[in-house]
Amino acid sequence: MYTVFVAGAHGRTGRHIVKALLRENYEVRGLVRNESQRDNLQEWGAKPYIGDLRTVFSEGIDGADAVICAVGAGDKGDPEEIDHLGTVRLIEQSAMLGVKRFILISSMGTLEPERMPKILKPYLLAKRRAEKVLEESTLCHTIIRPGGLTDDLPIGKVSIRDGFTYSGFISRNDVAEAAVLALKLPETEHAAFNLIAGETPLVQALQSLK
Repeated sequence: MYTVFVAGAHGRTGRHIVKALLRENYEVRGLVRNESQRDNLQEWGAKPYIGDLRTVFSEGIDGADAVICAVGAGDKGDPEEIDHLGTVRLIEQSAMLGVKRFILISSMGTLEPERMPKILKPYLLAKRRAEKVLEESTLCHTIIRPGGLTDDLPIGKVSIRDGFTYSGFISRNDVAEAAVLALKLPETEHAAFNLIAGETPLVQALQSLK
């Protein structure tokens, strides 16, 4: 069975990724921070691992076919420690352990942070540093850069922009579906793209990348 390790598995986007993977009958491992989150993952049907990316962590990654990184510093976290260094640790361990596929949930605006609200700049710079490491790694990767994340129901239709888009929103559900679809679609391999709600069916939009 194809095994996927999800970092940030109990986060606001990560939990949607875990549930979307389970619906598609993947074997899911999730990195969580405490016992309460561990219990939730077990109830959903995933195998939890307690830890975080501030230290070397590989137990759940070993033997996984793919890794999806959905971590984020949020309002109270340190973007340099989590969005940059923590993500880089995950990338390096995935490469070392022979993971075949790596999908990073990043953020729209990482390529031109000066055009985004000033408060977001530290987060975008940290995420961009991690993106660069992934781009230069040996991993078959996909970088998804969603716009403003909402908790709306999924609509299944998106817009993928190659250039800079300074506005646009998308539901966490649709981001999760994009991450799971990327595991199957060769068009998403070694691709990086912005993702916001739009008019194109998600599968069709992802297949248009190449």
